[in-house]
Amino acid sequence: MTVEKIVDVLKNQNDFLLATHRQPDGDALGATLALGALLKELGKKATLSIEASDVSPQYLFLPDFDRITTAKDFSKYNVLIALDVANKARLGRMLTAVDVCPVTINIDHHPDNSNFAQINWIDELVTSASEQVFNLWKLMEVPLTKEAATCIYVGMLTDTGRWQYSNTTSHSLKIAAELVDLGVKPTEIFEKVYENYSVESLKLLAVGLGKAVFELKLGFVYTVINQEDLKATGAKMTETETLVDMLRSIKDISVAMVLKVANDRETKASLRSHPPVNVGDLARAFDGGGHDNAAGFITNEKSDVVVEKVKRWLTASSS
Repeated sequence: MTVEKIVDVLKNQNDFLLATHRQPDGDALGATLALGALLKELGKKATLSIEASDVSPQYLFLPDFDRITTAKDFSKYNVLIALDVANKARLGRMLTAVDVCPVTINIDHHPDNSNFAQINWIDELVTSASEQVFNLWKLMEVPLTKEAATCIYVGMLTDTGRWQYSNTTSHSLKIAAELVDLGVKPTEIFEKVYENYSVESLKLLAVGLGKAVFELKLGFVYTVINQEDLKATGAKMTETETLVDMLRSIKDISVAMVLKVANDRETKASLRSHPPVNVGDLARAFDGGGHDNAAGFITNEKSDVVVEKVKRWLTASSS
């Protein structure tokens, strides 16, 4: 089995490079840190790598966050493990590690994963990559530390939308209960992740809500955040996570989209929906991906062009 192959690699290899996607969310960071903690318990060398200056401040409290760096020389690692990465392009500047490292492993839960590694463990039935790492701790019979439990809890919490999305199951809640029994503090974590916004991020939220455009016949709302908005508010683009969820919560809205314009060549779209609209399919129409009700894509097209294409897709899908 695939998982058994991964266990064998963890036992018999050394010099691991753990990597996740650009602009990592709670699951990407939680899974990476929790697997790093497991390798530490096993006495292995591991480098935890993300793109520099790419993390939302709300996750800086995670245990052992200072272990995270930006790796450059990939040739010194025996094993690359990509976590929460649906396709290798999402690795950004770490993309070349896929071709350089002798052994490559892909641990992910997205249904549209491209199976880009030598060993691909794709489990669509779990809440998150963090839950997969929890399962690895169990399979290897290593006592789970409170620090790793905290990272796993954050990954599961954020990828279930605070236990609200349809991927929340009785099994995932049982895992959460086990993590709490190990010392995880749900109230403290909730405050740090969801009630710890900077003044600048709230100003940006106000701008995004103020610019929101409603297409009520389609049940669609969208807003665009550009570099001028960041300069005006002093916020960072990584501080926009709350915006799309807030738009999704509006009455009579089925689909919410936030377009984040990085520069003339790149715009990132974050999508959220209520069933039955599948924004994973919408994202794939733009060569992106994700889950049924939470997805995204990156494009080099202008925001107005993207909006018109999304509206056409929604119209066609509802007919």
